[in-house]
Amino acid sequence: MDLTKLFREEQIQFPLTYLNDLVNSILNVDNEYCNWEARHITLQKSERVFAYELYHQFKSLTKNKTEYLNTRFDGEIGKQIYQVADNCGIDINTNQLDYSPDLVLHKSQTDSNEENQKLIVEIKARNISDEDLAKDIIKLNHYVSSLNFQYAIFISVNTNERTIKQKIRRIFSIVTANRLFANFKRIIVINYKNRVITAERLYNLITD
Repeated sequence: MDLTKLFREEQIQFPLTYLNDLVNSILNVDNEYCNWEARHITLQKSERVFAYELYHQFKSLTKNKTEYLNTRFDGEIGKQIYQVADNCGIDINTNQLDYSPDLVLHKSQTDSNEENQKLIVEIKARNISDEDLAKDIIKLNHYVSSLNFQYAIFISVNTNERTIKQKIRRIFSIVTANRLFANFKRIIVINYKNRVITAERLYNLITD
């Protein structure tokens, strides 16, 4: 899958190789890692289980590609950010300083050069509240602003594309999107359900 179309007529600032590989790796995650039957509940869903399988699929897909020679793909690695996060126009406490993103593709923990900060990912495996969704988007915006990541990705699993879009448009205003357009255009919202994937930039989801 090639995400070039998301950028429309705009110049693409960063290579899409890593982002495209992530999307293709998501497509390789079978439904059994998205949800499964469990005792006392109809379906059990866990972003950690999905993330572990996505990690495996991504490593399998990219292990022989030269573009990845100087990168590492980490899960739940700690990130300390000493700047206060922009709350993106939402009345939410943003005093958090320690973060553990679900997946990170970068050179190392000691390198913050934008050239080497490829992807940073937050995952949710079920429907979440507006507040929890807002918190994840605020974190992704913060990763772009303070850690210089080229692309920040929100992956929603087991949810309807329309539901996620409605929530995002309800939470974030066009005024905020225009104020933070440089970051919001680098945040990619991906929905994955029943092996169907959709992707769009956060900025476009809010303003279209």
